[in-house]
Amino acid sequence: MSIKGFFQEGKWLRHFESAAIGLFLAASIFVLVPTFASTEDTVPVDSDISIQAFAYAMPDNGWAPLTVYFSAFGTDAAASITRYEWDLDGNGLFETDATANGGYASYTYTKPRDYTISLRVTGKNGNTSIAQTSVNVRHPASSSVDYWTIFDDSRIRRVDIKLTKQNWDSMWADPGEKLMVPADAVVFGRRIQNAGLSTKGNSTLWFPGDKKPLKLDINAYIPEQEYKNLKMLLFHNNFGDPSMLREKLSYDLMRFAGVAAGHVAYAEVWLDVVDDEDPPTYAGVYTMVERPDRKFLANRFGRENDGGSLYKADAWFEEGAADLAYYGEDIQYYPKPRGEIAYRLMYTDDYDYNDIIHLCQTIDGVEYDNPEEFAAALEEVFHVDSFLRYLAVIFTTLNFDQYPDTGNNYYIYSNPGTGKFEWIAWDMNNSWGNFGGGTDYPLFRTGPSIGPLQYAPLYEKIIEVEDYRRDYLAYVDLLLRHRYNEKYIGEQAWKFHAMIRPHLEKGNGDQMYFGDNAQSSLEEFDSSVEALIDLTRERSNYISEIIINSNQITDMDKEE
Repeated sequence: MSIKGFFQEGKWLRHFESAAIGLFLAASIFVLVPTFASTEDTVPVDSDISIQAFAYAMPDNGWAPLTVYFSAFGTDAAASITRYEWDLDGNGLFETDATANGGYASYTYTKPRDYTISLRVTGKNGNTSIAQTSVNVRHPASSSVDYWTIFDDSRIRRVDIKLTKQNWDSMWADPGEKLMVPADAVVFGRRIQNAGLSTKGNSTLWFPGDKKPLKLDINAYIPEQEYKNLKMLLFHNNFGDPSMLREKLSYDLMRFAGVAAGHVAYAEVWLDVVDDEDPPTYAGVYTMVERPDRKFLANRFGRENDGGSLYKADAWFEEGAADLAYYGEDIQYYPKPRGEIAYRLMYTDDYDYNDIIHLCQTIDGVEYDNPEEFAAALEEVFHVDSFLRYLAVIFTTLNFDQYPDTGNNYYIYSNPGTGKFEWIAWDMNNSWGNFGGGTDYPLFRTGPSIGPLQYAPLYEKIIEVEDYRRDYLAYVDLLLRHRYNEKYIGEQAWKFHAMIRPHLEKGNGDQMYFGDNAQSSLEEFDSSVEALIDLTRERSNYISEIIINSNQITDMDKEE
């Protein structure tokens, strides 16, 4: 399709989206040196600086062995690039010629350290330009939690939870109260005594059905008791998702993108009232999701950097949301959904909200002369790149139960090592359009959101910054090439579907699909996989067309 035809088709939102891309493309061609970049710096090496080079990595951090994918997205096509060369091991030599692949490359890192990766591009006139990006590779032994065993997603293991009838009746009298009761457990064969059991979540607790999300607080009654260095285990019921795939696949995409996000595995949960004669009740298959806590922080940002303020965002309809807007210097002026401050300070009794207030002020409490001035101020207090990676996943997968649509379901962490806030992904079960949004939902949304949040200043101001729009599109491009596409998602979806299916008919049956209060059926479980794959194909094709028509990349296959 020609660019002219592309602009003539579709809704006005599609017109805006294409126009926004065209504007920053034009600016990329005629601005000689970018003012700044969140992780990518352009370094011209001779007097002719008409070439702009940009280097991107996905993921940009993780545990060894780590396979990383690279792109030169946005590199000035007007200069007719004749050669793309990468220094992928950081030794200062450009050993990898990626010209045949349009600048795309990959590398598997086995040695943990911080790498500075360089891209050198050559134009038709022989002039060159260099761009750099970074990759942080961690040794698995540096993690205090053996994620690869605990969250082994190649199998479904059994969790037994045992409690008295009195505690059972108290807990289920009002699941929304989230009453914690004593319980013993056997988690993957390991016995845990006197832990705390409660329901968890918000809206999912108010819907009918017997399969509620659960929280097992290992050290609730015995201080320092842990399960393999974890103090809490969370079991999510995947309400509203007959496929049971959305949450798992979305968390995996977040980690691939380089966003701080938990590990996820499947587990079957049995509930046993020990002082009656009835056999254990099979609740069903749950996703066991790693929660952000001090160990989570230490394992992502370093053990010396786990003491900062961690905030959990909350929102509730007309009562307010963690919108990151500025309401003044007193935290009491900020929204209070469910009667509590929207930014819940976790794991500390020191209620000093000065850092989050300062962030909100930087985002929304200052009048900036231009988007670049805003970006420079934001970079001082916020790790923007991680947020752009998060947005790439959110908008690609159509997840609107997140910022910037609800002001809910995220953590934000003040990292003492950098003095900047880090974005942490959370609660991914409403991806793949569970809250709405179709195949052609814009990548650059303008106007009212699908969710109740009508003002999201962090998002609204970030998309005005040319460099951030380019970075965001670069991450979307890498997602589509390597993860969010029919082939990869299809393989993953059918693999997990086949693994889960036999476990749904165990015992009295998974309570999401069997029983008087079943919310779905096995037929829906089976058919929903195809629906998810179909949406992935249609959405990825739509986004690919946008990127190709933007002329931001050279599609080698189409050129041939």
